[in-house]
This record gives sequence, C-alpha cells and structure tokens, in this order.
Amino acid sequence: MANENDSAILIDEPLPPLKTRRGGIANLILVSLILEATRMLDDGFDVATVEEAAKITFGIPKGYLSIMDDLGIPEVVGMMEYLSDTSDPEDPLTRVYNNFFTPAKSAQMIFEEYNKAKDKSTVIWASPTDAEKAASDFLLVQALGQRFKAVAFMIAVEIVESGIAELTNLEKLYKDRFLWDEGPFSMMNSMGIEEALRIVTERMTLSHRMAINFPVPRRLIVQAQKNTPWDVN
Repeated sequence: MANENDSAILIDEPLPPLKTRRGGIANLILVSLILEATRMLDDGFDVATVEEAAKITFGIPKGYLSIMDDLGIPEVVGMMEYLSDTSDPEDPLTRVYNNFFTPAKSAQMIFEEYNKAKDKSTVIWASPTDAEKAASDFLLVQALGQRFKAVAFMIAVEIVESGIAELTNLEKLYKDRFLWDEGPFSMMNSMGIEEALRIVTERMTLSHRMAINFPVPRRLIVQAQKNTPWDVN
C-alpha cells in the first residue's frame, strides 16, 4: 500500500532539500534508523538491547523503537512502504535504494497487531520498563551500535552524493533535529574513514544475504581511498 503522494512526510523537513527527490532528507534518515532497529528484532535481539545501542551510539535520549511508538506505528510502517515502492524503476530513490526500505517482518507483525487491537494504545514496541532497562551485554550493545552507524553513514553520504544536501548543513541537522552528540561525518572522522567504509561494507554483506539492497556510496569509497577526513567546517 505504497503512498501515492510525493509530498508524504513523517516529520517536517527542517532542512530544505537542494533538489526534489521522493523521501526528502529528514524522513529518509529517521526511517532508515527505525528500520534498522526493527531488523535487529528480526535477527533475535531484544528491545532493551536495541534501544540501549541506539542511545549509547548517538547520545540520544530515546531509542528508535520508542521513537516509532511516539510517531505512530501505522504512520512509520506507511512511510516504509512509501519509500520502498519500486513500481517506477526510473524513480531516483528507487534507482539508489531499490528494496532497502522494505518493512521488516517485526514491523509488519506489530502493524497487523495494531490494526486488530481494540485498545491501540496497548500496542507499542518499548514499554516504560524496556525503554529504561539497561542492556546486560555491553559487547552486544557495541556490535549493534556498529550496525546503526553503518546505516547512518551510508544514508548521510548518499544524501550528500545525490546533491540533496550540503555536508555541513546535513551534519548540523543530525545534531539539532535528531539530538546526536555529533554528526555522522564527525563520527566517521573520529573512527577513521577506512573503518567507516569497512562497517558499511560489512552491513551491506549482511543485508544482501537477506536479499535486501544496501547501497555503498561511491563518495564514501573515494574518501576512504584518499584516507582523508571529511571537511565538516
């Protein structure tokens, strides 16, 4: 049930895009990270660990499953379906991402549960207990954090590569709108561009095993080959 409306949004766009493309900027960023959280659930990880991984990795007050609860389960799944609509193979978003935004099985299941529930307020990902619960396995939290970073780095570089946003403005968006401690390009600089490419490529391999597309931006590959930091100033 892909949304036919090209102006469909989940959250308002605080950064006007430099050119028009389905999905925009902020919604693409947010949905990709929520989607990764739900795919972690598909892989058998528990809610508390997934939430903790997001909060520690980006220094944010809430994990992405809690954010999905806040935005509305049907709204988020609807946006995933809208972004994953591949009916037009020449669409600029489709050419890059193909089926990347396809809703995870866990997202589809909770959407069905939501639709069947008489009291829809009871259908949520993260109960107050799960949202506040500390994960017991710190190494696992770090590993999931690498997955979140891989998605964040890929999306951020692709948005810049596509000409939709300038790097410095996008870096600021992550800190101001999404409340990250630092933006994705600064994070890549801190860990090293070659290492950033490594974790993105590793996530691509995992994704392809599940028959899900995961683009690796050419600009990230070139930056790693030069082994020079991004200019975030």
